[in-house]
Amino acid sequence: MHIASMFHVNLNCRNFEVSLAVYKKLGFEIEIPFPEAGHPMVGEGLGVGDHWVKGALLRLGSAPNGTRLDLLEWIRPHNPPPSRLRLTDPGLVRIALATTDFGADVSALREMGVEFISEPICRPLEDGAEVPFFVGFYNPDGNVLELLTRSAAA
Repeated sequence: MHIASMFHVNLNCRNFEVSLAVYKKLGFEIEIPFPEAGHPMVGEGLGVGDHWVKGALLRLGSAPNGTRLDLLEWIRPHNPPPSRLRLTDPGLVRIALATTDFGADVSALREMGVEFISEPICRPLEDGAEVPFFVGFYNPDGNVLELLTRSAAA
């Protein structure tokens, strides 16, 4: 195998515009907008058949091999939204985002009105002090996102 990196993760949403606004606030930018349409190659290659979708490929940062998120709202076929996934369910259940300023980003998330799973979790240092480590929150579709300090991700 010669896999060099993960190109993107696909995340389906109920409302593209609402979800896009959240991910833009998190620092993602549109790399490739997808016009509202269907495409025979997608239908065949990904096994979705006749479809209609809108979305965009989003990128975090400017690195050519940076993190990408394929954010899509499926208009056809339209499936009813599932109940909120639990972290113990099979499949993709959490996306972790590393930050260089945990406190500022937690404050920004609070201002955005996101629903937090708990207060930020701190980890103890050898001298007895505690430093912020991570916090979990929900995106508009109930998917779990995690914000963690950059030092925790290194």
